[in-house]
Amino acid sequence: MAGSSNIDSEGGDNPVEINVVPMVDVIFCLCLFFMCSMHFKQLEGKVETWLPRDRGRNLTPPPLVLEEIRVFMRWTGTGTVRFVGNCGPSGSDAELMATIGGMCDDYRRAGRSGFPVLIDAGAEVPWRDVVHVLDLCQIASLDRIEFAAAVELPR
Repeated sequence: MAGSSNIDSEGGDNPVEINVVPMVDVIFCLCLFFMCSMHFKQLEGKVETWLPRDRGRNLTPPPLVLEEIRVFMRWTGTGTVRFVGNCGPSGSDAELMATIGGMCDDYRRAGRSGFPVLIDAGAEVPWRDVVHVLDLCQIASLDRIEFAAAVELPR
C-alpha cells in the first residue's frame, strides 16, 4: 500500500506512521484551483495613463505666436536690400508695404493693437533709405516704429 512503512512500528526508526497520499491530493487540488482562477494581465490593447482631470475637456487652441515685424536693411555695394522677417527681398516699395501690411493684419486678427515695426539697418546703409522706409510706415498709419540695436558679431 502506498505510504505505508515496512519497518516494524515497535522497534523501528519511525514510531508514528504518516500517510502522505491525502496531503498530496489536497496540494494537487489547490494547484489546479489557483491555476484555473488566475487571470493573465494583457500587455497589448491597454495603455496605462495618468492624465490630469482639470484639463482636456474643453480644448482651446494654443496662443498664436506671431513673428515680429522686422525690416532688415543691408548695403550690398550697389544698393540697399530690404526684406521683412523671413520673406525674400522686396524690390519695390509696394512689395515691402504689402508684406508689412499682411503681417499687421495677422496681429489685428489676433486682437493685438500695440505691435511695433522694427527697422534693423546696418551701419553702412545710407540714412536716406532708412528715412524712406520710416516715411512709408508712417503713411501706412503704423504709429509704433522702433529701431533695432546694432549687433556686434564675435570675431
